[in-house]
Amino acid sequence: MIAEKRKRKPPASRDAVMEELVAELRHLRGAVRDVGESFILRTEGDIEAVISNLSTVPTALLKRESPDWRHEIRGLKLKPAKGRLKDLKEIAHLIDVLLDRVITAQDGKKSP
Repeated sequence: MIAEKRKRKPPASRDAVMEELVAELRHLRGAVRDVGESFILRTEGDIEAVISNLSTVPTALLKRESPDWRHEIRGLKLKPAKGRLKDLKEIAHLIDVLLDRVITAQDGKKSP
């Protein structure tokens, strides 16, 4: 059997390689912006869902639970200037927890 010679591409010029890489990085930059905007829109919507569901929580339960909920919100240790993924995860988690608690509270039950 005769081994076939591999056809090698001629080495691309530095400028061509740089141009390709820069184009991919710019595409990635746009994707980061799109993902960030989607996260913001979704999270703002979730916050609005919590707000709208608060009106259906029985008054006594709302008075009893709201100090704890406010404490959790105020307890977030965010550093917005750093743009940390950790902060985004904590915000998303807190909103999910609060939404679950508010929905549970609508039935008049104490939240977990």
